[in-house]
Amino acid sequence: MKNITSLLAASLATFLLSACSGGGGDASFENGESVISLVGVDCVEPANLANYETLLSGDTVVKDDANATVIIYHDVNGVKKICLVDNGSSGHIVR
Repeated sequence: MKNITSLLAASLATFLLSACSGGGGDASFENGESVISLVGVDCVEPANLANYETLLSGDTVVKDDANATVIIYHDVNGVKKICLVDNGSSGHIVR
Protein backbone atom coordinates (compact mmCIF):
# COMPACT_ATOMS: atom_id res chain seq x y z
CA MET A 1 0.00 0.00 0.00
CA LYS A 2 2.88 2.35 0.83
CA ASN A 3 4.48 1.71 -2.59
CA ILE A 4 1.21 2.47 -4.38
CA THR A 5 0.83 5.74 -2.47
CA SER A 6 4.42 6.74 -3.30
CA LEU A 7 3.90 5.87 -6.96
CA LEU A 8 0.68 7.89 -7.14
CA ALA A 9 2.32 10.87 -5.43
CA ALA A 10 5.27 10.77 -7.84
CA SER A 11 2.95 10.48 -10.84
CA LEU A 12 0.82 13.40 -9.66
CA ALA A 13 3.91 15.57 -9.07
CA THR A 14 5.23 14.74 -12.54
CA PHE A 15 1.89 15.58 -14.13
CA LEU A 16 1.57 18.90 -12.29
CA LEU A 17 5.13 19.97 -13.10
CA SER A 18 4.78 19.11 -16.78
CA ALA A 19 1.50 21.02 -16.97
CA CYS A 20 3.27 24.19 -15.79
CA SER A 21 5.98 24.10 -18.45
CA GLY A 22 4.03 24.81 -21.63
CA GLY A 23 2.32 27.83 -23.21
CA GLY A 24 2.35 31.17 -21.52
CA GLY A 25 2.40 33.61 -24.46
CA ASP A 26 5.90 34.89 -23.68
CA ALA A 27 6.87 34.41 -27.33
CA SER A 28 9.25 31.58 -26.57
CA PHE A 29 9.49 28.23 -28.25
CA GLU A 30 10.03 24.72 -26.87
CA ASN A 31 13.56 24.71 -28.34
CA GLY A 32 14.57 27.78 -26.34
CA GLU A 33 14.13 30.34 -29.12
CA SER A 34 12.38 33.61 -28.40
CA VAL A 35 10.86 36.33 -30.55
CA ILE A 36 11.70 39.99 -30.02
CA SER A 37 9.30 42.35 -31.79
CA LEU A 38 10.88 45.26 -33.59
CA VAL A 39 8.99 48.49 -33.10
CA GLY A 40 9.17 51.06 -35.86
CA VAL A 41 11.03 54.14 -34.68
CA ASP A 42 12.70 57.20 -36.14
CA CYS A 43 16.06 55.84 -37.34
CA VAL A 44 17.76 59.17 -37.96
CA GLU A 45 21.33 60.05 -38.82
CA PRO A 46 23.44 60.25 -36.80
CA ALA A 47 22.09 57.02 -35.39
CA ASN A 48 20.22 57.35 -32.11
CA LEU A 49 21.39 53.97 -30.81
CA ALA A 50 18.92 54.11 -27.90
CA ASN A 51 16.24 53.29 -30.52
CA TYR A 52 18.17 50.31 -31.90
CA GLU A 53 17.93 46.68 -30.74
CA THR A 54 21.26 44.86 -30.22
CA LEU A 55 21.78 41.84 -32.45
CA LEU A 56 23.51 38.79 -30.98
CA SER A 57 25.35 36.01 -32.75
CA GLY A 58 22.82 33.59 -34.23
CA ASP A 59 19.92 36.06 -34.32
CA THR A 60 17.66 35.98 -37.36
CA VAL A 61 15.95 39.16 -38.55
CA VAL A 62 12.51 38.60 -40.07
CA LYS A 63 10.63 41.25 -42.03
CA ASP A 64 6.90 40.65 -41.52
CA ASP A 65 5.95 42.98 -44.40
CA ALA A 66 7.44 43.32 -47.86
CA ASN A 67 7.85 47.07 -47.31
CA ALA A 68 9.72 46.68 -44.00
CA THR A 69 13.00 48.59 -43.96
CA VAL A 70 15.71 48.01 -41.39
CA ILE A 71 18.94 49.85 -40.74
CA ILE A 72 21.83 47.95 -39.20
CA TYR A 73 24.59 49.81 -37.36
CA HIS A 74 27.89 47.91 -37.07
CA ASP A 75 30.66 49.46 -34.98
CA VAL A 76 34.40 48.74 -34.91
CA ASN A 77 33.99 46.54 -31.81
CA GLY A 78 31.71 44.11 -33.67
CA VAL A 79 28.50 45.29 -32.00
CA LYS A 80 25.52 45.17 -34.38
CA LYS A 81 22.31 47.09 -33.71
CA ILE A 82 19.15 47.10 -35.79
CA CYS A 83 16.39 49.66 -36.22
CA LEU A 84 13.04 49.14 -37.98
CA VAL A 85 12.12 52.29 -39.92
CA ASP A 86 8.72 53.59 -38.82
CA ASN A 87 6.69 53.24 -42.02
CA GLY A 88 3.82 51.13 -40.70
CA SER A 89 5.64 47.85 -41.32
CA SER A 90 6.65 45.23 -38.77
CA GLY A 91 9.44 42.78 -38.13
CA HIS A 92 10.98 40.67 -35.42
CA ILE A 93 14.17 38.95 -34.27
CA VAL A 94 14.29 35.22 -33.60
CA ARG A 95 16.82 34.60 -30.86
